Amino acid sequence: MTSADTIRTAGTDLFVRRDPSAVDRHYTEDFIQHSPLAPDGREGLRQFVRSVPDDFRVDLVRVLDDHGTVVAHSAYAGLGPEPLVGFDVFRVDDGRIAEHWDAFEPLRTDSDGARPQLDGPVEVTDHERTQDNKRIAAEWVESALVAGDRHAVQGHMSPRGCTEHTARTPDGPQPAYRRLRRVVGEGNFVLTVAEAVTSGDPGDGAAGTVACYDLWRLDDGRIVEHWGVAQPVPERMAHANGMF
Repeated sequence: MTSADTIRTAGTDLFVRRDPSAVDRHYTEDFIQHSPLAPDGREGLRQFVRSVPDDFRVDLVRVLDDHGTVVAHSAYAGLGPEPLVGFDVFRVDDGRIAEHWDAFEPLRTDSDGARPQLDGPVEVTDHERTQDNKRIAAEWVESALVAGDRHAVQGHMSPRGCTEHTARTPDGPQPAYRRLRRVVGEGNFVLTVAEAVTSGDPGDGAAGTVACYDLWRLDDGRIVEHWGVAQPVPERMAHANGMF
């Protein structure tokens, strides 16, 4: 069983079969939780599984497996009053899940039923280019988004442009990237996780730290497509592990 298979099986046992005892089968004894939604450890996860509503469901769209670190790009229903789109990152150790991170934002659905934040290719290809693609995506984030110098890595972006799937609006609070935290990739897809901040009137709740999850699709060494989720880091969480 691959690490990606472990994630799929655990998700089915916990959230389709609703079997809290599956936590002991699929998660390590010292499981570390970074999601703001659940307390730490296996007992915290069992509590979360018991608390999700009957109509909770996950629509898994893309899965990347980077030597035991698995990324899931999914749509969620039942976690709140509206559907969500999000990324989950799992660290799998010897066939069991040892650590978990995630980030979510509202899912936008067009009048024709399309989901722009999830649309686009899903097939993982070009496995032999994984390391090069991870380097290119990391350099783009570090230079263009953190340092603000797009000219230094202009060749990393396709001259035909990048198909954009984020829901961010130009007049809304824009995250300013401060630090690249994680790079996970398989073939033509690379996920980068960055710490960012937003600025705004302190009274409107806009200022604060943001977790930015960006999925990049590359073709022939150039970035051609982008999906992104930006979630504010809560001031208080159910654990002391942080979102990163």
